[in-house]
Amino acid sequence: MKRTFFIIVPSFIPTGPVKGAIALANQLIETRRVFLVSLKPGNGAAAYIDERVEVIQLWEIASGFVKKILKFRELLNQSGAADELVSVSIGFSSDVVNLFCRDFAIICSSVRGNLPVNYQMDYGFKGRLLAYFHLIMLRRFHVVTAMTTEMANQISKFLGRSPVIVGNFVDEKVLEKFREQPKAKESVRFVFVGSLTARKRPELLIKAVEQLRQQGHEVELDMLGEGPLESHIKGLVDDIDLQNNVHLHGHVDKPYPIIRAANAFVLPSMSEGVSRAAMEALYLGTPCVLRNVDGNRDLIKDSETGVLFDEDSDLPQAMLKASQINTAIDQNLLPNCFRQCSQTANFLKILEK
Repeated sequence: MKRTFFIIVPSFIPTGPVKGAIALANQLIETRRVFLVSLKPGNGAAAYIDERVEVIQLWEIASGFVKKILKFRELLNQSGAADELVSVSIGFSSDVVNLFCRDFAIICSSVRGNLPVNYQMDYGFKGRLLAYFHLIMLRRFHVVTAMTTEMANQISKFLGRSPVIVGNFVDEKVLEKFREQPKAKESVRFVFVGSLTARKRPELLIKAVEQLRQQGHEVELDMLGEGPLESHIKGLVDDIDLQNNVHLHGHVDKPYPIIRAANAFVLPSMSEGVSRAAMEALYLGTPCVLRNVDGNRDLIKDSETGVLFDEDSDLPQAMLKASQINTAIDQNLLPNCFRQCSQTANFLKILEK
């Protein structure tokens, strides 16, 4: 049976999970009817949405969280029988809304990270308790998906069953036109894309650039992103006189030309599900430097598509090693198990049994 899909996100702020939801919607729309539902206001991601996807800004038609749940239940009830509809939620608030809709649709949660570590680093000890509550809450869902085997094993301890593995993927059509741009030549150029938070460890990257400069290497770093550590990072760059080496761009709607031009993409996060920014870099042919944690092990083939590092002190040399990986001008470094078409087909197979 071909079902109608509703995909719920917290907002249209272009975070990795939201862009993942949009990539899913854009591929599903080729063969299915798709609604993309936003719970709160947010800008920046709408430009990525295929015009055939039907967008519902739930915050415009219902105020307050309880009213949003009731309104979404009503929308589902008006859209067809429960076995004809699939409601996919991404993120805690979206999962809570979806939890109350199991009588109106097949409900599916897409878990996209190491929740205990991520929540604790973002919210402290209370965040870890919230993560455990979130994981136990998933028992009420008809389907739960995870992006890697390691993530699935963690979730299964709370879920009481094994979640289904559906690899993360990027919206390849959006990226395709940027793949033939040439790389930097004058200096070794690195790029960081992500929120400036403690979990992402952006300050470690600044220090790595300083070490490489002291060793006599001509290096530059483009940092793309915003967050609570923004003023701290700017102060650190000024304190160690790296203004000519580190370029702070803030939020950039379409970072792909900068990513493609870099010799290597660097993300020293303490925890990642499967980094969307890293996958975009690999699809554009830019090798990645990632910490040896979580889903990064499935994403990187060492010395061919990038370099994994374990200790903070290993980062500078890992960056140099990755920058020396030779890639063809139009080469795609993204493993097949993270491709958009194959993983969407896998997703449909699971939810349309």
